[in-house]
Amino acid sequence: MILRISFERGADRLIFSIFSEKNDRLRSPNFGSHRQFMYKTSDESPFPEVHPDRLALVALLNTLPFVGETLHIGWQVSEKFLEATKIISRIKINSIEGKIEPISRSSSGRHALSFSGGADSTAALAVMPHSTEPVFMLRSESKSRTLYDSQAAVESCRQLSRLGYRVHIIESDFEYLREPIGFPTDLSVSTPAILIAESRDFESIAFGTILESSFGTSGKSFRNYSDSSHFRLWKPLFESVGLGYSLPVAGVSEVASSIICRNHPIGRVHQSCIRGKWGNPCNNCWKCFRKITLISALNEEKLPISTVEMMRKSKEVKLRLIEDKPIKHEGVITYSLERASGGGEITQSLRLLTRVGEIKTDWMQHWYPKSLDLIDPSYQKHTESLLIELLGEMNQNQIQNLESWSNPHDEKREEKLEKFVRLLD
Repeated sequence: MILRISFERGADRLIFSIFSEKNDRLRSPNFGSHRQFMYKTSDESPFPEVHPDRLALVALLNTLPFVGETLHIGWQVSEKFLEATKIISRIKINSIEGKIEPISRSSSGRHALSFSGGADSTAALAVMPHSTEPVFMLRSESKSRTLYDSQAAVESCRQLSRLGYRVHIIESDFEYLREPIGFPTDLSVSTPAILIAESRDFESIAFGTILESSFGTSGKSFRNYSDSSHFRLWKPLFESVGLGYSLPVAGVSEVASSIICRNHPIGRVHQSCIRGKWGNPCNNCWKCFRKITLISALNEEKLPISTVEMMRKSKEVKLRLIEDKPIKHEGVITYSLERASGGGEITQSLRLLTRVGEIKTDWMQHWYPKSLDLIDPSYQKHTESLLIELLGEMNQNQIQNLESWSNPHDEKREEKLEKFVRLLD
């Protein structure tokens, strides 16, 4: 059960080839015996040279879910990288024999941000050093029908370029390795930045991961991200290839990232909806529902009629509200519905379901200072200062409210959910 991966270089692209055995495909029956994925420069310039260890990290990020027992890397890598992979207990990783010197971290003062064009990665850019270079992964077009539209994100990149940022757009089709289409691992999105890190002399790669994802408040209970298997796996692996792993907005909720985008000059370049065009979001997806509701709360306004219409008519919004137990990012919905008035009987039922008035949510407006260690040390002080300026720190009561976050789906909640569902029908 060995999954093998190799690569070849074209003029403006890198092409990875994956060869799987029958037993590997027990994990992913539709994967096939041979698959490819590629990375391509958007301006047709030559693809830069990449250290073998960084190529191996890209391979691992895109194949880990599909490996049955062993991943064989078809080129030489350093002992340092192979040693770092031993933290992965489920599979073994080996490579072609040979000695390769590991790559050391740069001291250039230049950092990358894995940029999506949305509010969270824009908020991250706002609190990072001005030398930061956003790197956007442009999904290759597919012949099959898709709701995804990259136009708004590409426009965000264009506007950042006009503001003086060095923005990189790298095209890739790795999302098609998975069914349904999506990132093989959540950090696959950073692979374009990893591949150009040597040529751009990046010290670290940052992500727009926010508090709900890092500290678990999008789900049932708070967690300390530094103790999580995710952090203990990927931080050492990034460091083994000479790259820092940085989460500048890990202590910032979705509420606070929206506040940053409202108040910081570069906030205007973002658009969270990935289905609509620039300046014209679809107003029918789960992201649009959350953002419209949150904007109403921040403006202290009545909920627009479109919010209730989405609950009634959008299959995706209904699915998220009804099937997810608890609702993903439920605390953000609670915050919004507590502060935005109106919406009628359906919205009032949703307020009861999401515990409006039962739990404290004011902590979502501020920065969680215990997330400081998740920010790369080289610009930690810079980011801390900006976060305090833009949001203020959580006080002790707010920190306690955050760290005691618990949202189980019990019998009482199920009764509230059943009432909500009846009103929607």
